[in-house]
Amino acid sequence: MCFRGKVDAVIDPGAIAANLARVHERIAAAARAAGGNSQSITLVAVSKTQPAAAIRAAYAAGQRDFGENYVQEWQQKAAELADLPDLRWHVLGHLQRNKVKLVLGKVALLHGLDDMQGLDEMARFAWQAKVSQDVLLQVNLAEEASKRGCGENDAELFVEVLARSPGLRLRGLMLLPPFDLDAVAVRPWFARLRGLRDRLQVTYAGTPNLPSAGQWWLSMGMSHDFEVAVAEGATHVRVGTAIFGPRT
Repeated sequence: MCFRGKVDAVIDPGAIAANLARVHERIAAAARAAGGNSQSITLVAVSKTQPAAAIRAAYAAGQRDFGENYVQEWQQKAAELADLPDLRWHVLGHLQRNKVKLVLGKVALLHGLDDMQGLDEMARFAWQAKVSQDVLLQVNLAEEASKRGCGENDAELFVEVLARSPGLRLRGLMLLPPFDLDAVAVRPWFARLRGLRDRLQVTYAGTPNLPSAGQWWLSMGMSHDFEVAVAEGATHVRVGTAIFGPRT
């Protein structure tokens, strides 16, 4: 299947630039209110279903990190945007095992390592191909059947396996909380992931191939709740609609 994107959409670079500036302002305000520094927060512009022209517009406005969910779509966009040398791609969500070889070693960060079979396949390929890949462990704190990710009680097992997988560099945790448009209702899930991160970085302090204490990343927060996520310690927020507008 060939991805065509919003073939009939008119891209407004000025609107995208203005939206991007507002998102950065909101991140900075949320970080200041929490006593933090927005310079330590990475904004990942979620560009799935958006045409390459929209990504170019955001890039021209200073954005460098972009997130895609579907491997075929990402490949097509990466080829079309290959002239942008410092563009950093993030793969969000579940990565099918037969797509591992297409992604590992080619993207800045994989946000959705979510099951042990996938971990084994990634570790095997990374060893055979002699590539390295930064990854985040997706945690399903609410244990929702509709979402992937390891349970909170299984997180240590995944971390221990990752510590023995030199081709995979665990950088932190990722969360898709139960959906609620009320950001206040979602906040406890962000706080709970931060608590898990804090426990893990104490337990595994000094362990080779794992982040140092204080260096574990938290990928959490989307267009409707990223300010609350920032308040709870997010290092990466994944924002699409607030930058590009509604998806079609």
